[in-house]
Amino acid sequence: MEKYRLVRLQVGKLQNETFFQFMSENRRYYSRYSAEIPEIAEFMPEFNDSMTVLDAALEYIRKSPDTNRIALLDVEFDKTFSGMDAFAKSHLNHFDADVRAAAENLNVIFHHYGNIGRLPYREELAASHNLVEKLQSRPADVATVKLTPWIEAHVAAAAALANLLDQRTEASSQQCRVRVVDARRRVEIAYQNISNRIDAIINLRGKGFAGNFYEEYNAHATEYKNTLARHKGRKQ
Repeated sequence: MEKYRLVRLQVGKLQNETFFQFMSENRRYYSRYSAEIPEIAEFMPEFNDSMTVLDAALEYIRKSPDTNRIALLDVEFDKTFSGMDAFAKSHLNHFDADVRAAAENLNVIFHHYGNIGRLPYREELAASHNLVEKLQSRPADVATVKLTPWIEAHVAAAAALANLLDQRTEASSQQCRVRVVDARRRVEIAYQNISNRIDAIINLRGKGFAGNFYEEYNAHATEYKNTLARHKGRKQ
């Protein structure tokens, strides 16, 4: 008999909100097909309880007063980045050949890093640091294009964002972070147990043992797996 297996994700690599969304959708599939898959019932109380704990811990972070301030600072960070990028690109059609050449050199750097504003906070800050270092390694080109004021504005925005992120890390308390990590671990263990049990049932009864569960669930899991792959690609 052909071996069948549910599509699995490296869920530990998912951001908190994406992790919670993926598991919430898993729960809907488990619930919808609970009558056809009674064998997973023993794992559901732990799965549901740990999801409740995780939701509460994430809600604390969502409602943190600093969360909105961080979002506003991130908008400023994104503006300084996009403005810096656009300013450099605007010189690609400059009438002076030396200015055009300098802009082309800088554009290679911007192209390499892409739109860093789409990354999660800590990742965009790391990318920003590397980007600025690369730009500053070409002082003659920066001076020719007169990009220094934009770089300084962007560095200041990045520093303000990093500072507030650090403050929130302290203020949100170690206990809350531990609760998130612990709840995620518990959810993941239950998820793996449920998936293993379903895999075993599939290979005993065939993939049609629970109607369309196999196809529907794998389509859902593949969507998240592709999202994770794209995210990893951007990081690289």
